Amino acid sequence: MLHIDQNVIEDIERGFSIPAQPKLLQKLQDLVTKEEPELNLIAKTISQDVAISSTVLKTINSPVYGLARSVSDIPKAVRYIGLEGIITLVTCSLIKQTFEQKDCSIALNEFWSNSTSIANVCVQIGNTLKQAISKDILFSLGLFHDCGVPIMAMKHSDYHKTFARALKFPNIPITTIEDTTYKANHATIGYYVSSSWRLPKEICQLILAHHERDFIDNPFSRIQKFYFAILKMAENIVHQKRYNKDTPDWKFLKDKVLNLLVLTEVEYIEILNSADENIQSC
Repeated sequence: MLHIDQNVIEDIERGFSIPAQPKLLQKLQDLVTKEEPELNLIAKTISQDVAISSTVLKTINSPVYGLARSVSDIPKAVRYIGLEGIITLVTCSLIKQTFEQKDCSIALNEFWSNSTSIANVCVQIGNTLKQAISKDILFSLGLFHDCGVPIMAMKHSDYHKTFARALKFPNIPITTIEDTTYKANHATIGYYVSSSWRLPKEICQLILAHHERDFIDNPFSRIQKFYFAILKMAENIVHQKRYNKDTPDWKFLKDKVLNLLVLTEVEYIEILNSADENIQSC
C-alpha cells in the first residue's frame, strides 16, 4: 500500500482545494467522543440542520436499511441505528454539500448518484453474506471511496478526458494514469480528505488502496479484504447496470473477489440482477 508521508500531505495541501471538515461534523464528533455521550443533545444538534436531517431520514427509510417500520425523526434515528450509524449518515450527507458544480469539470449530480448507488449495492452485498460486516462502514466506503475525484476535477479542467481515457486502457490502473498526467491521484487525495474528516481509519486505508489490484494477495486482515472485495463487486455491478460492461479493475479481481466472498458465478449474477432498486438514476 502506498505510504502517505508528510511530503505527500504538503503537496496535496499546496495543490488542491480540500474541503474543510464542516462545523456540524466537528461538533458531533466531539459530542460522540465524550465519556458518556448525550443522545438527546446529539439528536438536537443534528435536527437543527433541516436539510441534513431530511437526507438522513430519507436514507434510513430507504430499502437499503430494510427497516420494518419508518423512522420519523432524528431522536428515533439515533436510538434505532446508534451513534456510529447516525454519524456515518451525517458525514455522508455533508460531503455532497461541499462541492459546487461551477468549479468542477465533471457532472457532480451524476458522480454522487453513482457513488450513492455503489454505497447501496455494497450494503446489499453485505446483507447476502454470512460474514458479520458493518453496514455503516460499507455505506461510507461506497460513498466516499472516490471522494478525491471531484477534487481532481476542480483543479484540472481536462480531468473528465483523463477519466474517459482510463476507461479505454483497462490494463493500466486509473491511479497510474492520473499520477502520470497530474503527479497526483484521486485515491491519495481521497485518503487525505477522509482522514481530515476523521472517518474511521479502516475506511481511510481502503480509500487509499481501492485501485490496488493485488490488494487481496497482500497481508491485510481478512475483514479489510472483505470490505475491499465488496466495494469492487459493487463498483462493477453499478457499472454493468449503467454501461453494460465491466469496470477496468474487474477482470483482474473477479476470481479473487468471488473466492474470498465464497460466491459462485451464478450467485454473483443473482446479486447483479437484483440490484436495480438500489441504483439511482443520474
